[in-house]
Amino acid sequence: MTILRHLASLLLLVSAAAAQTHATAPNDLPVTIEQQVLYPSLKTLTTIELTVGTPNSEVKAIVAARANNPNWNCAWPQMYKVEVVKANPDKTAPPDKAYTVIKDLTLASVYLGDDTSTNVPYTHCDAKGRPTSIDLRLATQPHAGDLIRVSILDADRTTVLIANDPSKLTVAATDIPTFTATPQAAPGEALNNGATRTVGQLAIAFADPLLFPAAPLNVYAKSTDLLSTDGKDSKSAIALTLGAQHGLTPGWYSPVALEQTLQGNQTAKNLSAVTSLGFDALPPQPVWNALSKGLVNRVVLAPLPPEFTVANLYTHRFRQLVTAKTPLLAANDYSLNGAFSWDTISFPFTCKLLFWEKPAPAPTSPNEATGLGTGGPAPGATVNPATTPAALPAPSTSNCLGLEVDLGGWYLPLDHTARGTQKAEGYGDFSLLIPLSDFSFAAQQLNVITKGDSTKFQVRVKYTDAVNQANNYARTRAWTFGIEAIK
Repeated sequence: MTILRHLASLLLLVSAAAAQTHATAPNDLPVTIEQQVLYPSLKTLTTIELTVGTPNSEVKAIVAARANNPNWNCAWPQMYKVEVVKANPDKTAPPDKAYTVIKDLTLASVYLGDDTSTNVPYTHCDAKGRPTSIDLRLATQPHAGDLIRVSILDADRTTVLIANDPSKLTVAATDIPTFTATPQAAPGEALNNGATRTVGQLAIAFADPLLFPAAPLNVYAKSTDLLSTDGKDSKSAIALTLGAQHGLTPGWYSPVALEQTLQGNQTAKNLSAVTSLGFDALPPQPVWNALSKGLVNRVVLAPLPPEFTVANLYTHRFRQLVTAKTPLLAANDYSLNGAFSWDTISFPFTCKLLFWEKPAPAPTSPNEATGLGTGGPAPGATVNPATTPAALPAPSTSNCLGLEVDLGGWYLPLDHTARGTQKAEGYGDFSLLIPLSDFSFAAQQLNVITKGDSTKFQVRVKYTDAVNQANNYARTRAWTFGIEAIK
C-alpha cells in the first residue's frame, strides 16, 4: 500500500506540473496567420508567422538561449505545437484551464527565410535575432472562426517556453475552399432565340486549390458559372474543372496546367468536355523592372504586372444548341486561346479631379506597393493567393477610380466561317471601379447592402464584348453594373 501511495503522489505531481505548462509560460508570442502559395509547387497552405527577432523581446531571449543546444533547433517542426482551442466559458477558471484543446494541427514544414545579405536560406536561429521571423506551414487547414494557440517547446518537446494569446489569433477567413456569388443586372441581354430582354444574373465561383496536399503536383478543382433568370440567356454557362499544375521554371513565374472541364449552358442544351494544356506567365523580372518605372506616378498607378495565358484545348461536344447565330461546330474540335488580364490599374489624379473622391496615399515605387515589384516571385518564395495568378497584394488605391482589362482571342482551325475561312473570335471587357465610400449617401441609403461599412464595397460598371465558349462561341455585347465586396 505504501508503494501505491507513493506512485499516486508521483502521478499527482506530474499532472500538476503538466497543468502548469501553459499557466507559467509567457503568452505574448507575436503571431499572424495568412495563406500563401508556394512556388514552383503552387500549393496553397495556411502559414503562421512567428516574430522572434524583435530586440529586447522575451521570445528573442528564449530562442537565443537555446541557439547552441544540439537538441533544439527552431527549424524543426517538433519544436512547435499548434492547436485549435476554445475559450472556457467559466471566467474564473485558472490560466491553465482558460482554453480547451479541440484538435492539434500538423505542421508540413518550418521556413526560416533567406539571409538578405547573402540570399542563403537560414537553417537555424542564432543568438542575435536572425532570422527575425519563422513561418510554420500547416499540413492540416484551420477553419474560419478557429482560435489558434501556437507554442514554442523546449528541447524535451513537452515544456512550453512561450505561447500566444489565442484570443488574438482568430482565423478570419480561409481560401481553402472559396465560394462567391455575385448578383447583377444585365439590361438588353441577347437570348439564343435572337431576342433581347433585361435579365438578372448570378455569377458563381468555387475553388478548392488544395485537393490532395501530399500530391507532388498542385491538384485543384474549380467552377465558374453564370446563371440567368432566363434559360435562353446566351451568356449562361456552367464550367466544372479538375486540374493539376506546377511551375515550369523556379526563377520565373510560369505555371503549366493540365485541366479537364465539363462545360455547357445552364439548360445543358450545349454540353461538352474540354481537355486543356495551358501556360500562364507574368512578364520576366528584367522586363517588368524596366516597364514598371513608368507605371507608378500621379496619373496612373499600375505597380503589379499583367498576366498572359496561352491554352491548347481539345473539345468533344456531346450536344449543341444550333441557331442562326450559333452554327454547328465540329464534334471533335481543337482551339487555341490566348488571353491578357490586368486588374491592378488605378488613376490617382482622379482623387483630386473629381470632387467626391477622397485621396489615398499612393506607393512611390513598385517595391513599396507590393513588397516585391519584380515581375514575379524568386525561387522558393511565397506569395499570397489572389484572384489572378499574379498572386500579389493589391496596392492601397481604394479611394481612386480603378480599371480592369481582359482581352483575348480564340483560333479554331477546324471550324469555318460562312465565307469558308478558318474561324477566329476576339473578345474583351473593361470594368470601371468606383469605391462606394466615395458617395456620401452610401452609408445611409445602402446600409443593408454594405452592413454599415461602405469602404469595403465598390460599384463595377462593365462593358463586355464576349464570345461564350460553352455556347458555341455565341457573341454578346452588353453593359452590366453592380455592387461588389472588396477583398
